[in-house]
Amino acid sequence: MRSIFRRREQGQVFMFVAALAPILLGMAGMAIDIGGYAGHKRHLQNAADSIALAASQDLCKVTCSDTTAAAAAASVWAIKNNINPSDVTLTFLGGSTAPAVRASVRANHSFAFMGIVGISSKGVSGSAAAARVSFGGGAGIVPWSVTQATVDQSTSGTVITMKYDTTGSNTGNFGAIRIDGPGANTYENSATYGSQDVACALTAPNCTTGACPGIYPTTCAENSPTCNGPQCDPQTGNLIGPTRNAVDFRMNNTSAACDTFAEAFSGLGSGQYHLNADCNPWTDGPGKCTSNAVGSLCSRRVIVIPVVDGFGNGGSTPTTIQRFALVYLEGYDAGKCQGNNCDIKGRFVQADVNPRTLAGAYDPKALIQFSKLTE
Repeated sequence: MRSIFRRREQGQVFMFVAALAPILLGMAGMAIDIGGYAGHKRHLQNAADSIALAASQDLCKVTCSDTTAAAAAASVWAIKNNINPSDVTLTFLGGSTAPAVRASVRANHSFAFMGIVGISSKGVSGSAAAARVSFGGGAGIVPWSVTQATVDQSTSGTVITMKYDTTGSNTGNFGAIRIDGPGANTYENSATYGSQDVACALTAPNCTTGACPGIYPTTCAENSPTCNGPQCDPQTGNLIGPTRNAVDFRMNNTSAACDTFAEAFSGLGSGQYHLNADCNPWTDGPGKCTSNAVGSLCSRRVIVIPVVDGFGNGGSTPTTIQRFALVYLEGYDAGKCQGNNCDIKGRFVQADVNPRTLAGAYDPKALIQFSKLTE
């Protein structure tokens, strides 16, 4: 009798399982379809991010109203992401005051199992916007400077003097400015490691009336004890010893992979350079400086310095930071940083690089421009 009851129970379980099988299979199929849809959406969103960034990098190459280069870059990156360019819609925003581009990607996702319940496909999309911005200020600035006139007369890759000695300065101003405060020790620390406090450039003229809201900051939270907005006091005195110590530290503690200009920057001779990823001190990678200890190697010769309107007479007149420049530190001539003789030289570079600080209003004359996702 027990065997008869057991066989009846087994038969009932089998019938129960057989009755549930279509439901279980349907639920499994829905899970697969929903997972596939979510994966497709993530792919389109990642593609939209990369397309928007690529397009924004080519904004305002000639004029901000000419979007031909940006549209071409968007098509290239769409194909790289296995997206048909015809499925991408570009919307150009902001004009010349706040150039940005929004990339919207749409596609149709087909379901393998949900057709059973009458849903064979569904639209899927991704959208992202990226702005073209300029470096507006921040901490980590090296307090050597160069005039706007010097930049205007130079081409990208030209060697410039950032810190003069007594023979190169005719006004009593040696090219250094105060960001973290007065004093030789403070100056040496700022030159060695970059400023602790924030310095700012002038707000771009086309944003002074609030023409650039909602995309990136048009003001900079300057907290330097010796700067008033973009106006900073000059560093008085020649300060040969602190200058030599700062330069020696940067030169001697730069990684071997980044200790020449050609290693740190590509695109030589083109005028528009690209900072090699392994020599970028601001992003995660071999070039990032995470320690100030002697012997800790990173890309310390790639620096940002202020571009100023000019130097006052006698070193007492505040100078105005117009914008910032990317520079590769070349150091000083051998044996010449002693006594009163110590000119510090660097190679001025115009390049797309994000120093991971304030994204300022777009400035067509800015020497450091980059693209930034805004949505």
